[in-house]
Amino acid sequence: MKLLISKRYYKNSRKGREPAIYHAKQPKGVGTDIHAIVKLDPILKKHRDLRKGILKHESSEIEAWGKGRTACHRYASSKEPEVTRKLGGVKGFWKEIEKRNRRS
Repeated sequence: MKLLISKRYYKNSRKGREPAIYHAKQPKGVGTDIHAIVKLDPILKKHRDLRKGILKHESSEIEAWGKGRTACHRYASSKEPEVTRKLGGVKGFWKEIEKRNRRS
């Protein structure tokens, strides 16, 4: 099973909404190659550590979905790096971005 992921960035930031979403297809059925597009918020271009953590979460979730797991999000959350695991969801992510912007 191959995981073919392409990244795209939104044109404008979507403050208060999910920083990343994905659309995945598995044309030949469960357990075969997965073609996915991950759409990212442009604010992630500036914050490399958050981007890496979020991409790891999304790729783990897509892979779990492709294997036929039922609790993909929960599985992916357990595989996340500590930086993004501590955030506590969308609201925590945007609070962290605001905190980092105040520092600089």
